[in-house]
Amino acid sequence: MRSSILKSAAEPARAIISDRIALTGFIVLAAIIAMAMFAPLLATHEPLHINELEEGTLMQRTHTDDGSVRWVLSDPLGDLTVYDAAWQDGVGIAVARGGSVYRYHGQWAPLDSPFSESLRAVSVSTEGRALIVGDGGTLALYDDVTGGWQQIDAPGAVDLHAVAWSDNDTAWVVGEEETIWRLDLSTENVSIEVLQSPVNRGLDLNGVAFDGDGSGLVIGERGVVLEFDPAADSLSLLRLSTNRTLNDIHLTPEGVGLIVGERGTLLAREAADADWVVEDAPDSRAIRAGWIGSEGEAIAVARNGIILERHDDGWQLVATEGARHLRTLMVTEDHYYALGSDRFVNRLSPPTSEHWFGTDHLGRDLYSQNVYGSRIALLVGFLGAALVVLIGANVGLIAGYFRGRTETVLMRTVDVMYGIPFEPFALILVLLFEPSLLVVILAVSLLTWRTVARLIRSQVLSLRERPFVKAARVAGASDLRIMYVHIFPNVMPLVFLELAIIVGVSIIAEATLSFLGLGPPQSISWGGILHNARLSGAWRDAWWWNLPPGIFIMITVLSVFFISRSLELVANPRLRARR
Repeated sequence: MRSSILKSAAEPARAIISDRIALTGFIVLAAIIAMAMFAPLLATHEPLHINELEEGTLMQRTHTDDGSVRWVLSDPLGDLTVYDAAWQDGVGIAVARGGSVYRYHGQWAPLDSPFSESLRAVSVSTEGRALIVGDGGTLALYDDVTGGWQQIDAPGAVDLHAVAWSDNDTAWVVGEEETIWRLDLSTENVSIEVLQSPVNRGLDLNGVAFDGDGSGLVIGERGVVLEFDPAADSLSLLRLSTNRTLNDIHLTPEGVGLIVGERGTLLAREAADADWVVEDAPDSRAIRAGWIGSEGEAIAVARNGIILERHDDGWQLVATEGARHLRTLMVTEDHYYALGSDRFVNRLSPPTSEHWFGTDHLGRDLYSQNVYGSRIALLVGFLGAALVVLIGANVGLIAGYFRGRTETVLMRTVDVMYGIPFEPFALILVLLFEPSLLVVILAVSLLTWRTVARLIRSQVLSLRERPFVKAARVAGASDLRIMYVHIFPNVMPLVFLELAIIVGVSIIAEATLSFLGLGPPQSISWGGILHNARLSGAWRDAWWWNLPPGIFIMITVLSVFFISRSLELVANPRLRARR
């Protein structure tokens, strides 16, 4: 028996090798099998890991052809988050994580910086001096005229969050744990006065600003606002109608002001002696920075690419490119810039050198998903095909050999199975159990064996009347021995042919079920990738999401078809004469 089975298995191998198209299909299929086996080595990312990016995002305000406002992405300022930017009388400076500093003079250019600490805030005086503060008590003065740096010794190694000039020789710095420093920069030896906060609760202070008369405001956590009175040279607590964390403040020389904070907090005043008024925001996300003009026009930026603008009819969301997290604003005489960004999800990125097939709507690497998706496709394809052939071959053998009532019962069962549609049957299985790989394999194998059973039965009906079967029966061989030792090796070529065909059918069936959402929920498959693309709504535009799994399904099924094409000659020798 073993020699006859080996002989029957050798014929398909010779048929594949002798047919160039079949050999090509075999090589392609072998490559896909190798991809599935070595998926952890070939994948460049974890397939379900949400990939994030960080960059010095730069957006510029423009007007479209229809007159509407839109913020468009420009080339980023390096690879690190920009925390703050300031512009005054033609001097623009932006500071970023890792000690990065950028100079703006019509165009952005990096500055050589002596720091490695993250720089959190910058303020530029009318004399072209930029005071920069950052983590660990970092303090430095940059002179735009000479291009020189002066590092300043800080009273403590605290993280500093904001800085503002009260006049050309005095600046204020605020930071964590209610740090408030007043710097005298009138001489080369900078003196620093440590001021006492009237709150004294260890809260973080996030912003400071001054108007034209020298009065100022300091803002921070839990709605804390400190008011500086230059006449009394003292700080006092100013109570506003909010207890939310306040992130940024901007005052014009005329006293027009804007304060922004968490949960869409917007506070505005129309003059230095006017009350602060809470204004309605069209978005509830944390607002990071704001700017207001003397005429009351205002802009605020937030996470996820949110930009708000205030006009005569109140605050409105404006169109932006991307969902970068924005941290600061810089307004010049001619341009408006929004800068960021914290790490953001790399959503729907087209193919790049890092993500060869791009990313999906959750920022997951599609190349790695397609590599891992081959495992489910091949597992269902081969295991489902094996079960189909196992069931179908045995039913066909028994029906064709015993005939009579046994054949009638089995073939009527096959007829009933032909009347059951595939997708509703799979849906019922999912409802009865739960979506899983086992359900997919059962849905494939419990229906598609019917064709195999009919083909094997027709072959067995012919073989059971052959002389070698009669001789075995006369010799006293049992029915099982006659079926599996004498008849089965003769139907092996047909079994191999059906096995190859059913592999392709099973792969398509699994892709169909997964595309319909009936596949295993935590597994990655080519059909599941297409299902996610359809659910996201981006499948019409994100071609890199749809195309690779479709191509993989196509070439896998085609390679199996090319192999089955050569096996058909083994199963039906009459076709050789026609060729």
